[in-house]
Amino acid sequence: MNHVFRPHGMFDCRVDGRLIYSEVTGPWNKELVTAWVTQVAPLAFEQARTGPHVGIAIIHDTLLCTPDALEELRRAVRYSVTKLGCIGHLVVAGPDVTARDLIEPLFRNLYEGLCGHGFFDTVEEATAYGHALLRERGF
Repeated sequence: MNHVFRPHGMFDCRVDGRLIYSEVTGPWNKELVTAWVTQVAPLAFEQARTGPHVGIAIIHDTLLCTPDALEELRRAVRYSVTKLGCIGHLVVAGPDVTARDLIEPLFRNLYEGLCGHGFFDTVEEATAYGHALLRERGF
């Protein structure tokens, strides 16, 4: 039996220069990741036309997500790096974000060997690192 679930969680995306910010409130499921990809893809395609970019996910409430959501995210990350010029995926999840210690290693595994990555407590720290990655590429 095939069940279709509604997206769990919430997100919003915006661009600031060569940085694409995604505000995500968890927990989330595969359907939310699919909806996020649909919204962020045009932003990433536009960035890819003129050079590299960095994605910054700002997590609210919890990092908990379903295993199939992680797999969908893995596919999106790989595509963004290999096809769209994304040079970094950064995560902001402060100490108040539930399950950070549990989920952080799984997220790091998504990015390892693909692009610059890191976990940060504040948006300012992630933004500074994102700009450093871009400067390394001359942007």
